[in-house]
Amino acid sequence: MSRIFLIAAVFLTAAVFSHAQELSEAEKKDGFRPFFDGKTFEGWKTSDKTPKSWKIEGGLLMLTGGGSHLFTKDSFEDFVLRLEWRPAKKGYNSGIFIRGNNQLQMQQQNCGMLMSNTKDTKGVPNLHKAPGEWNEWEVVCIGTKASLKVNGTLAWEIDTFKAKKGTIGIEAEGHAIDFKNLRIKVMEKKN
Repeated sequence: MSRIFLIAAVFLTAAVFSHAQELSEAEKKDGFRPFFDGKTFEGWKTSDKTPKSWKIEGGLLMLTGGGSHLFTKDSFEDFVLRLEWRPAKKGYNSGIFIRGNNQLQMQQQNCGMLMSNTKDTKGVPNLHKAPGEWNEWEVVCIGTKASLKVNGTLAWEIDTFKAKKGTIGIEAEGHAIDFKNLRIKVMEKKN
């Protein structure tokens, strides 16, 4: 009986991990790659040796509170970033940094607004699901063009994005938020 339980636990763990870090065949063919391995902080850094207020559990990247922002070790120019995120409760606050310190708000009232281009982008809280539910974002940065899709709907697009290159990061602002299915497609420069 215990052997059957152990085998079932192994399959359940594999199912949870694979569900947390999915990459479709179409995405693989299109050049996407996982941006988080579901097990380690490989490719990410903070100012601390051990990222404070971050943990990895069940294949999820989990923000547990305030502390150290998480940034990629590499810098990026042109890319398509896809991710899913789920705030634990109302009043949430975090953000995704693109090309350095250009923050896409994950703050409930202005969710989706690009802080460095507030006159060209607006928050779109109406496109987001209630706390406890998963939201899907697609962020595209190509040259001066940037866009955000929220749960399959285009929230905004601009052609005034000044930052040319920088890291990608996640803000730790004191609120519990889970992340999964982080994947990226780096665009090749045309000569």
